[in-house]
Amino acid sequence: MLNDVKAGMILAEDVIDQYGRILVASGMTLKNEIINLLIKHEIYSVYVCDHKFTNREINELRDLISMDTRLQLISNVENAFTSSDGLAKHLTQLQNYIEDIVSTLASNKDILMYLNDVNCASDYLFMHSVNVGIFSIIIGIAMELPYEELCILGMGGLLHDFGKTRITKTILDKQDKLTVEEFNEIKQHASLGYNVLKVDTQLDYRINFMALQHHERCDGSGYPWGIPKLQIHPLARIVAVADVYDALTTNRVYRSRLTSFEAMEIINKGNKVYFDENVIEAFNTVAIPYQIDSEVKLTNGLNGKVFGLNSSNLTRPLISTPIGIVNLLHEPNIGIIATSY
Repeated sequence: MLNDVKAGMILAEDVIDQYGRILVASGMTLKNEIINLLIKHEIYSVYVCDHKFTNREINELRDLISMDTRLQLISNVENAFTSSDGLAKHLTQLQNYIEDIVSTLASNKDILMYLNDVNCASDYLFMHSVNVGIFSIIIGIAMELPYEELCILGMGGLLHDFGKTRITKTILDKQDKLTVEEFNEIKQHASLGYNVLKVDTQLDYRINFMALQHHERCDGSGYPWGIPKLQIHPLARIVAVADVYDALTTNRVYRSRLTSFEAMEIINKGNKVYFDENVIEAFNTVAIPYQIDSEVKLTNGLNGKVFGLNSSNLTRPLISTPIGIVNLLHEPNIGIIATSY
């Protein structure tokens, strides 16, 4: 209740008036003047953050893991996926990489879903597998999963698409629209991956289920089984979001990548329908809608560039404009209406 709110507390969610306008943006430190404003607008309850929570302005995005480590992991995934002596012999090395990455990411106080573009000769499949592994770990950390489960999750993300090594490559690389028969063949990769992992490896069963269920959807509209949310393994629900996010934000042979904001919009529209709401809640705290230095247009007519991010609300960044820095966290009536890379 608003009567219990004290000056200095941090607002956890946007306060919206009866017309859908943002009165106060999440992440703001509440002052007596703001509390009185809320009372004036007959707002009687708000959500505030834990007392340990503080906003940080982030002006630089450092690599989550070193580019060298990422390139080595992509190369190792390619070797494991294409090896004539089988996947199992390569798993220990992949697990060591994942454990190191989990340790590195868990110690990062500004952990955000951001990976620099990487130039290497590997196919999309191998880079995508590494990205999904990393993104899954980041979401898992935001959900406060324990270390052991994060390592399982990372391996599941890394191996979720292994079944595509059993799909005709010309279909995977096709630039035109797939026929019904071709799409049905691609959909088999979930079951194929599960079967190989289950039979040929001694991996934790949860990793096998992430390969099998990462295309299942909470409303039962996914594949291969078309099962509802409660029958989908919780870790597979995380990989599902990481998989879609990376696929949407990566250039493909048949389309250009979407911006982070566009991808997040699509994913959030699927909240509670296709995707687990708890996963989406965590995803929204670590996924960056607007990249630093991306060009934007504001609702007040000004053009600018994203200068920095507010850790408490990534959707309300700092914008460098011709008239100075505008911190959208403190300007609830100004929004972003357009963005580009």
